[in-house]
Amino acid sequence: MKHNILIVDDHRITQSGLRFLFASLDRYAVVGALDCGAMVNAFVQSQPVDLVILDLNLPDVRGINVLAEIVGSRDMTVIILTGETHLNEIHSALKLGARAVVSKSDPLDHIVAACDAALAGEVYISPHIDEALGKFQQPPVALSSRQMAILHYLAQGETNKEIAYRLAIAPPTVSFHIAELRRKLDAPHNRKIVDRANELNLL
Repeated sequence: MKHNILIVDDHRITQSGLRFLFASLDRYAVVGALDCGAMVNAFVQSQPVDLVILDLNLPDVRGINVLAEIVGSRDMTVIILTGETHLNEIHSALKLGARAVVSKSDPLDHIVAACDAALAGEVYISPHIDEALGKFQQPPVALSSRQMAILHYLAQGETNKEIAYRLAIAPPTVSFHIAELRRKLDAPHNRKIVDRANELNLL
């Protein structure tokens, strides 16, 4: 059985290299390559995609926003492939539900290992990235990837209705998750959720 991969990266050399890498592996098929983030959600809705390889540094939108949208709405399996090691963004990506993080400077077999692990439901962080992330502490509160996505958009000032639209879920579902966030973060009211999340280093 082949697993369909979508590549999201604005560097043509990276796209070509990944296509070449996966062409040699029977279990993977590259079904598309996009050089911007705005079209990703429409692409994964239009055809079967098992895995998204996503660069966080895109020319049009923040990769972290693309991640929040496709993980929050579709529970998509996403691997972060990063050229620049912005540890805060990588840390946020893992909390939002990215299944793997690999550096563009890592050997190619790390990318394949990351894909295999992510599709098996495991989290893979390349040794290079893992060492850099060592200084970050695990957050004291465990949130689901959907709750993290909602928190991400709350922090950007979006309304319940806007969040529901982005994540393709009903507004009452957003309200339910916000109530859960309030409970988990011990926030007395909705306006305090983002403050508490910042205090706990969740954002």
